[in-house]
Amino acid sequence: MDLGALPELASGFVSLLLLPTLGVVGLLNKRAIPVLAWTLVAWLVFGALALWSHHTWIWSENRFLHGWALGLGLGSAVLFIAALNQNRKVKPWIRLGLALLTVAVFARSLLEFVQRYT
Repeated sequence: MDLGALPELASGFVSLLLLPTLGVVGLLNKRAIPVLAWTLVAWLVFGALALWSHHTWIWSENRFLHGWALGLGLGSAVLFIAALNQNRKVKPWIRLGLALLTVAVFARSLLEFVQRYT
């Protein structure tokens, strides 16, 4: 395993999991929504500051920009869904959508597993 790519893998892990995880917690607990919102604001400010100062650590500016934008997009979408989840009329539809999405991702992963290991 090439350990040179470890920082990029770690940053991708954080950008893809941290904000959505906080969003899922926000769906379950109304008090988590402000934490998600402030985390998203910090992500926006620190990412913009890093791009403005051209200090993107070991990553190229283009790669950093893509990871930063992906984190902003995912975090914003999850924050929006978490806020909508507080509405009693919309909540059952969100639960249904999340269940369908879970089934679709599971089916895709299962097919990929079968294709890879058979």
